[in-house]
Amino acid sequence: MLGASVSAAPAGAAAPDYHYAVPVQQSSPWPTMRRDMSNTGFSPVVGRYRAGEKPWSFKTGKGIFSTPVIGGNGTIYVGSADTWFYAISPQGKVEWKFKTGNLIDSAGFIGAWNPRYRTYPVAVPSGDTYLYLLRSNDRPMSRKQRIIWKFTPPEAAGVPDEVKQVNWWEGNAEPGPNGTIYAGNTGDAAYAINPNGTLKWVYKSIGPFWTDPAITANDTTYWGSLDLQVHAISSTGQSLWTYPTLGFVTSSPALSENGTLYIGSFDSDLYAINSATGIPEWHFQTGDDIYGSPALDENANGTVRAIYIGSTDGKLYALSPDGKLLWSYDTGDVIRSSPVIGLAPNGVDRIVYVGAGNGTLYAINAANGTRRWSFNTTRLRNPILRDRNDLNGSPALTQTGIVIGGEDGYVKFIPYDYCLHVRDSRCDTNPGQAFPPNETELYPVTAGGNTQLAGGVQNVGASTVMPIRLVVTHDAQTLDAAMQPLPDADALIQTSPAFPFHAETSGDGHYVFVVPDGFLTPGRTYSVRVKGLWEANGAGLGDVRLGASSVGSVDQTLSYRIAPSLGPVPFRMSANEVSAMSLTRLAFPLPAFVASVNQIGFDAYDLIVGVLSMSRPNASGGGSLLMWAIGAKPGPHGVEVVDPTTTLGFAMGGSYQNDSISLSASNPTLTFSFGPVPVQTLDFRAQLSRNLTALPGADIYGEVQCVDVPTYGPLLPTQRLCNNEGKLIANGTYLTGPYSSDGPANRRPRGLTLGSLSYVAPTAAAAGSVVAKLDLAGGASYPASQHVVTIVLTNAATGAPVGIDYRGDETTATDGHGNIRQVTLTIPAGTSMPPSVRAYVVSDVFPLASQVLS
Repeated sequence: MLGASVSAAPAGAAAPDYHYAVPVQQSSPWPTMRRDMSNTGFSPVVGRYRAGEKPWSFKTGKGIFSTPVIGGNGTIYVGSADTWFYAISPQGKVEWKFKTGNLIDSAGFIGAWNPRYRTYPVAVPSGDTYLYLLRSNDRPMSRKQRIIWKFTPPEAAGVPDEVKQVNWWEGNAEPGPNGTIYAGNTGDAAYAINPNGTLKWVYKSIGPFWTDPAITANDTTYWGSLDLQVHAISSTGQSLWTYPTLGFVTSSPALSENGTLYIGSFDSDLYAINSATGIPEWHFQTGDDIYGSPALDENANGTVRAIYIGSTDGKLYALSPDGKLLWSYDTGDVIRSSPVIGLAPNGVDRIVYVGAGNGTLYAINAANGTRRWSFNTTRLRNPILRDRNDLNGSPALTQTGIVIGGEDGYVKFIPYDYCLHVRDSRCDTNPGQAFPPNETELYPVTAGGNTQLAGGVQNVGASTVMPIRLVVTHDAQTLDAAMQPLPDADALIQTSPAFPFHAETSGDGHYVFVVPDGFLTPGRTYSVRVKGLWEANGAGLGDVRLGASSVGSVDQTLSYRIAPSLGPVPFRMSANEVSAMSLTRLAFPLPAFVASVNQIGFDAYDLIVGVLSMSRPNASGGGSLLMWAIGAKPGPHGVEVVDPTTTLGFAMGGSYQNDSISLSASNPTLTFSFGPVPVQTLDFRAQLSRNLTALPGADIYGEVQCVDVPTYGPLLPTQRLCNNEGKLIANGTYLTGPYSSDGPANRRPRGLTLGSLSYVAPTAAAAGSVVAKLDLAGGASYPASQHVVTIVLTNAATGAPVGIDYRGDETTATDGHGNIRQVTLTIPAGTSMPPSVRAYVVSDVFPLASQVLS
């Protein structure tokens, strides 16, 4: 749906009519995730700079991963992982906001005028299982007045909160020609919903539907799914055909007027498929998984001139209608954002806009693949958010500029061609790409996944993990070069001054992770030398080949300066209160796959972490530390409380050295949309301020045995996610802060004491158990609806936690008033137990009692 070229209207001008073929607001420049029902991602607005227009940003509470939609009056509608849906004025001020019951990471749409409700209704898919239709009127109204209707899948109705996640709306919502609303969710289904909010039909598969469907005039819809397939579904909800790929399909398909369907896959390929038959016409391979959606440049006759797609290999690709590479542009970081196409000021030339993981919005000249300009949205003055700058959302084009959301939680607006008219340090108009045309280079990478292109001495914490990236380019093509860990990854690394470490390579060999086994010396500078071979099999992409295999060597030294200590350990324990902190906004940017399948899920994690035990500091300021982390939710008066329905809870054992910590959660279980994933190693490393805020560079490092991943474990090696030891290596960052002084999670509960503790050790064939019976004083209460009591087991000799699924293996019994009176922890058969076990009985995050069991 190209329509005619429409110049950006001046203030007060009559609203344009874009002649959409579906019932959306006809004056909206961007009413749905990919703008039109074919998902072309093309806008006919002529992108001219208006003198005096400036960039702005609007802050939400957590990351933004969805695409904004734009009202005809310029209002921006977008949801956030903070669970709020926002209506933002064209000047960046909140007009109204709506609270949902869970995160929002999908785009809705702004519908056609509804005379009954006297509004342009806005659809809002949320993680609370509801798809809302809201009044968009900019005036105060109650929640009841704001909601026109809300729809929840029949299988989600009445489902307990702790399992509702499997039915959240992660698929974008879009109307068809007759007003039917199409949306997919994590409950393995695509839905058609009548305009009045009732179910029309449901199409079930074996994987979630996260895409925005492409829709035809007769209501045939095309979808991607995490079942690794592309689906064509009839107007009555019947399967017309399916096409299998070798990876998840989160890319929203784009449908050309000649009937070719274009869609990307996590197998790194962009597919061109005959939409009538499901038969592939061609496919093009990029260097890593494709998360985002393609954009189509069609001429006035509907003939495709170019297809644009981003890849998590960091490149934006332009392809010809027959699948040949026209050009590629390397941003230097991952691209999960879906490219969009706008018109240049002359009304003829095309500009492709896309966001990258380095926080930069790129405007690329479509004719030759050169940078027209780029704008760095990174919040350089905020040292924490500086490393949380991924633009994982996709752009929307307004009448005056580009709007995009970021992992930092901000909505950003950049006027068209601002960087060509205003001197601004955030702008770059160099036409070149991130890397030189010919190089073999190692780059340090931050905990937030940012490749440090400038190199130099890196300032890091005493317990940091050091990710290092290999980049090999040849004639401006980035090779798929993998470091060869021969005989193992440790052999690649030499350190000076020497320190104990272990190293792991990523599954694709692009990264090596140097993991210190202890604390490095504050104030000292360390050299890390990486020396070894690399190999690029089938080097080159698409039809650009540099031979069957390329080999080479790398020998380079990187420098790391360890931050000075700012004081002693900031934790305290007393008889009635322990130090606690909030832990939130987890991010795993490496490998790109992890963030692609679950980044907003990690970003939504809220935990309270309390101290269970700590030794006195030794002469050098170090000691042992044991903490308990459990899922939290907002409580009264803005104070977080433990969430009794949470499945997230794990013990972290390790050590501290002055203000730095290095803790390991042994065998925790993290929840993904496709099931619980047991994690072999999950290390939390940070330098903490006196108020328990993690300083920049807080590091989370994980190792997962690929064979342990449910459902998709056998496929992970085919996606090059498993290294030569069968491990998926992940690295990222997180935020912490002080837990409220108002408690109550870290305080001794009034009147609650341990009555008895009994232990039956597991055997190879039979499960064991620990049973804690609790006593309540007269008049005291400790309801299970508000609190959690957990039994945490450690090696009594070393303090290391026993690695079991504490939340999954625990049951709670209550009295007639709902108070917790007994907790039973089942220890799975075959669990290796230490000779002497210390059990901690934990009320929320306070260590109520501890006892050595025999």
